[in-house]
Amino acid sequence: MDKPLSRKLDLNLLDLFDAIYRTRNLTAAGKALGLSQPAMSHALARLRDMYGDPLFVRLAKGVEPTPFADELVGPVSQALQILAQTLEKGSFVPATARRVFRLAMTDIGEHTFLPRLILHLQHHAPRLCVETIATSASPEELAQELSKGTIDLALGAINPDIAGVRSRILFSDVYACVARPSTVPRGTLNLAEFKRARHVVPNVAGTNHSVLIDRMLVANGMSEQVVARVTHFLAIAELVADTDVVAIMPRNLALSVARRWGLCHFAPPVQMPGYDVMVYWHKRHDQEPGNTWLRQAIVELFQGGPQPAPAVARTRRPAR
Repeated sequence: MDKPLSRKLDLNLLDLFDAIYRTRNLTAAGKALGLSQPAMSHALARLRDMYGDPLFVRLAKGVEPTPFADELVGPVSQALQILAQTLEKGSFVPATARRVFRLAMTDIGEHTFLPRLILHLQHHAPRLCVETIATSASPEELAQELSKGTIDLALGAINPDIAGVRSRILFSDVYACVARPSTVPRGTLNLAEFKRARHVVPNVAGTNHSVLIDRMLVANGMSEQVVARVTHFLAIAELVADTDVVAIMPRNLALSVARRWGLCHFAPPVQMPGYDVMVYWHKRHDQEPGNTWLRQAIVELFQGGPQPAPAVARTRRPAR
């Protein structure tokens, strides 16, 4: 007779698998689970024996999942999520709940959302942890990750019109330009100057920003004025601070980087549409208490629009 599932499977091993897969590091996973190095090694050996696969291969730094582990992570994450939901059903208490929420966002999202969100969690849910994950390149991939439970929420200007994905608008924003004062002596550029300027533009996966900015460049015959395409908006800010390029970015980010780096910000002298920043989740989590609580907290924090991040003590770069 087959053994009962409870005798074949130690659920703690699934937690172990999930922690190693997320951290790619046995020591970090052990710390997260409160296990010593010998206990981690013993548990990993049991996990490998249970599945008949190495699961993780050692590298110079950390470990790398095997192809089988990549196939396994979705079902394991979903199973752990379902178990967590059954335990907290109707009784999620933020002040005492222990949980890692995985949020998909870009570096703009981290800049916009994390400071206020983490401060809120410190006061109201001190045992919760937020782990950010890069937004998937396609809406279909994002929907799959939300459905599997490998991510809990996604935030940004993504707009995945995919069955099963719910969304709620947090705020609307427009675009602004940033440049060094020496590049824009009058603090702005007219259309002719804007078209002659050299531009750095985003090549950011998983958002609509790159598409909208590229459309503007093509419509105004400016594609050849692009000198760099960069995968992170905050890297664009560094480039603008060090060179004579002009960049277009979300207005809330433009205001912040202008303040921090001593840059000029001004409205684009071309027509550009606005966009909506939203929070996304899968319909499977509509009534899940933890997911619902975090969604509502994010809505309450950001539905009035992002607040400027506090200025940090930093020596401003001299205009060159």
